[in-house]
Amino acid sequence: MKNRQLKIAALFMAILCVVVSACKDEEVPPISNAMRVLTAKINQTNLKDSPKGVDQEISVEIIFSHTLNTSTFESALSFASTSGAVGTNIVYSNSNSIATITNTAELDFETEYTISVEAGAFGEAGNELAETLSWTFTVKEFVPPNVLLSTDKLSITEAGGMATITATLTEAVNQAVTINLAFAGTASGADYLASASNVVITAGQLSATMTLTAIDDMEIEGPENITVTIGNVVNAIQATPQEVSVGIEDNDAAGRGFIINEVLFDPPGGDAGDANRDGTRSASADEFIEFVNDSDTPMDLSGFTLYDATNFATRTPLHTFPANTIVAPKSVYVLFGGGTPTGDFSGATVAVSDAGNMSLNNAADVITLLDGAGNVFLTFDTANDGAGIDFGADQSVTRSPEITGSFAVHTNANANLLFSPGSRADGTPIFADGNAGLGFIVNEVLFDPASGSAGDANGDGTRSASEDEFIEFINDSSSPLDISGYTVYDTDNFATRTPRHTFSNGTIIPARGVYVLFGGGAAVGDFGNAMVGISTTGNLNLNNAADQIIVLDAASNTVLTFDTAVDGAGIDFGADQSVTRSPDVSGGFTLHRTANGALSYSPGKKVDGSNF
Repeated sequence: MKNRQLKIAALFMAILCVVVSACKDEEVPPISNAMRVLTAKINQTNLKDSPKGVDQEISVEIIFSHTLNTSTFESALSFASTSGAVGTNIVYSNSNSIATITNTAELDFETEYTISVEAGAFGEAGNELAETLSWTFTVKEFVPPNVLLSTDKLSITEAGGMATITATLTEAVNQAVTINLAFAGTASGADYLASASNVVITAGQLSATMTLTAIDDMEIEGPENITVTIGNVVNAIQATPQEVSVGIEDNDAAGRGFIINEVLFDPPGGDAGDANRDGTRSASADEFIEFVNDSDTPMDLSGFTLYDATNFATRTPLHTFPANTIVAPKSVYVLFGGGTPTGDFSGATVAVSDAGNMSLNNAADVITLLDGAGNVFLTFDTANDGAGIDFGADQSVTRSPEITGSFAVHTNANANLLFSPGSRADGTPIFADGNAGLGFIVNEVLFDPASGSAGDANGDGTRSASEDEFIEFINDSSSPLDISGYTVYDTDNFATRTPRHTFSNGTIIPARGVYVLFGGGAAVGDFGNAMVGISTTGNLNLNNAADQIIVLDAASNTVLTFDTAVDGAGIDFGADQSVTRSPDVSGGFTLHRTANGALSYSPGKKVDGSNF
């Protein structure tokens, strides 16, 4: 037993000697108490990789091997770019061995930053970082957001109507974005008030607005529009050209309004120049201006004053319209320079100027009519309205065709007459039928074709919710209307300016004519005397709940609109029938069976089913 114990003891001593000998050979260093950085990350990316494309908002996490003396550590920490030091906020965790550093202000785009920790003893127990550590990273490049324009209203009334224009960014940025706007269209600066000429979207926000407010005036102008586009943008881009259009609905009299239709600047010599028919030709007394009230409302000219260019400078009127000078709807007023107008001027009201001479200049002149408050009501400028015309050609200048046309010398409109005060260029009354009409209008719309064969409005044998929709247009005027290039929209596709239909070249609606536009299919059957077309997209896409129909002319000006919320207020557009004017042309809109219980629609025909 003793021998066995001695053998075990001897073996243990031998093993111990081997171990001690091996330890001496490898020389294992003693455990160090120096401070080390275990990891350093920025937004979860290792800083040792010098990351690029880093966000402007950063979080840097540095994990140390020992607890920090925070004040000493912060004095050893540096965070800067070539522009200077970065403001920081530092949070400590895990017994102050982890420092999380965030920036207090956004970093600059496309800029390199350096974070360094200088060597030194800043451990809680005096532990020392043996060498200075430094990391770099680069902030991402600036990618400007896209700007989009929109409007909350496609049309506003002249009586103080307001539309809000909104500029929206595709993403928020940390810089203010300035969008400078440009305004155009048929409306002038006197027709509306823009709240600002630019829109500023503050840093971090997505949108900002400005407003357009219509200005109510007495001038009869007809429909006008304001076009808003982007001039230039700061800190953003417009990836595609942006444009919104807002129509202004004239709340003055319907029709073209109160206009100048004909002017005689240069009475011909001899008897041929006796325009006022008093038996004497006078270069001054036989001058005349023909005014037309192409509206449905009487025009009160009481206190209005008339000038040419010379006496407008001194505000000395050539004529002051006396109290109770009322020009009836659809009627004509002719003002001669002087003399004693004799005879029938096709029923026109005739007067002579107070001055006995309108002093019109054959070379260059401006006729100005001021209202009773001294505001410019209308003008005729030979350089603009009569550009290229010879005003000393022994004849008048006249609109051709009457009322709606541009000015031309009278013999271009009718070679047989040199002038025609109170009459058309051919000598007939201007309002022979007593109604110059309402112009280009929507008379009937089918938003909701009924189910089954009852909804087959286009008569092709197949009921289709899209193809059997239709819009009935009427040219309620005494002149043909060329709608070549006109485009038709509903609310949805107007925002993208993608027309549902474009009228082809040569599309002319005759005077008092009707044009029916179906969504698709093939129009078969009796549509009265109407012209019939199919939309170029095969779908008008009319919304039964709320929608607008907008028609633009070839120059993208708003020609007319139909707004279910305004023109069809209170009507159910999903009632399996059309909405129609009752009476046709001049009436307000109602459901078709309310106007005629026997029919659900009448494309191309009157509400009673008869032809126009």
